[in-house]
Amino acid sequence: MSASKKPRCLGLLASAILLVILLVIATFFLTEHASWQLRSMNENRYETLVKSVPLAYHSTVSLRSKSKNQIDDYGVRSSVDHGDGLKNDSDDVFDGDLDKDDEIIRKMEHEISGNILDEEYELDSDGGDDDAYDYDDNGHDDDDDDVDDGNDNAENDYEGDNQILARLFKNNSTNINNEEKAASPACHPHFKLALPNNQWNDKTKFRRIYFYHARKAGGSSMHKYLGKVAKQYGLELKAREWGEMEEPSTNAEDGATFYVTHLREPVDRAISHFKYQGRWNCHDLVFHQNNKGWEPTIENAKNLETWNQTGGHKPIQCKHKRSKGTYFFLSTCAVNCYTQWFSGLSCPNWKVPVDQQYQVAKSRVLKYNLIVVIEKLRDPNYVQAVEDFFGVTGLTEKGKPFCEKQSHEANQQFPLIVRNDTREKLTSLNQVDIKLYQELSSCLMERDGTYNFPKWDPDRFALHTFNETEAKIKAKAAKEKKMKKKNKRKG
Repeated sequence: MSASKKPRCLGLLASAILLVILLVIATFFLTEHASWQLRSMNENRYETLVKSVPLAYHSTVSLRSKSKNQIDDYGVRSSVDHGDGLKNDSDDVFDGDLDKDDEIIRKMEHEISGNILDEEYELDSDGGDDDAYDYDDNGHDDDDDDVDDGNDNAENDYEGDNQILARLFKNNSTNINNEEKAASPACHPHFKLALPNNQWNDKTKFRRIYFYHARKAGGSSMHKYLGKVAKQYGLELKAREWGEMEEPSTNAEDGATFYVTHLREPVDRAISHFKYQGRWNCHDLVFHQNNKGWEPTIENAKNLETWNQTGGHKPIQCKHKRSKGTYFFLSTCAVNCYTQWFSGLSCPNWKVPVDQQYQVAKSRVLKYNLIVVIEKLRDPNYVQAVEDFFGVTGLTEKGKPFCEKQSHEANQQFPLIVRNDTREKLTSLNQVDIKLYQELSSCLMERDGTYNFPKWDPDRFALHTFNETEAKIKAKAAKEKKMKKKNKRKG
């Protein structure tokens, strides 16, 4: 090779090497940038998960470990206040393996959405999970659970359907016959304790507040307020949603209980429930929007005209476990929902007529201490009367339902038009609930802005008797016992 060509070849070789090096560097940075984007997306999904969901619903170990001590001023666990700082802690959750990180997030999403949307919950005054169901690795209930479509064979049930019905009706039989004598606790709240013999005790000191949360009737705000009440007076608070309403005088093991529930006009409640969860799926609104290419549209929205069943868009399907038989469960509802929730008798294979469900529902709720009527919260005098009843302000402070923000934004973008014939149809379908609502609240509606509610009486409550630390220890022991039982069954 000539001397003149040699430098030229060397120059080309150097250029080629330099080009390869630049390509390697560029590929590295592009890969790192893509990984950074994916990691950032996972961190954002993680942050959204925890900020959107009350910590009471979290059962993933990594989520619990992040926030188990985060309790707000009302004793209710909430992640909203500290969610902004979660990205800084994400290194403790994600180890850099993007596939594994994505799997962690998917598991969290699946587990939490199943816990919120598919299972009932029961909370104590610090928002702790008091009676949560177990979940397998995919976030599903792992206790032989199936829906009950009305064709279930209950021969091997721990408690057969006939036994369940007998127990439910036995608890209410004498009260159904005497319900006309009872005044509605919506108009006449009181500090008396219901007794099994259909009598009242005005001496017992209450240790526990029980709140039955009817869906889309202002329940999240009521729960927040009662959490504030329980925290101020050192009382236990338990809330129930989706499952059967607890009947006063039947749960003596929890001590003297003060019972509260609430009502909203049934057709307005049904339409609100549709806008919240029936038009688009809450899981999609919270977890899929923006980061999975899904967004709410008119095309993927369901129609209000099909929201006309006892279970929302379809008839109620109760659940079934081999260990406990068929049990009442209702998360979405469009027709006679109060009657179903309050009685717990609408499982299809029980074949209880709706008029009998209504009788049990009314008998049960008449033994409550207070029914808050949501429409009356527009009246400052009513709000003052309820706050004086508890001796605590803040009744109208808003709660934070699971997908409220996302569903509100979607319905703002695509406003729902409710046709007159659709509202009339819902009114016709909800006649039993409308009757119950009117019978319980009409006495309140007739008042001219004056409410003779009793004032807070501290002598009727066992103040500061709820030991939060002891309750957590017991709950942890109970959960460990349940896990051992489940693992033994799996083994």
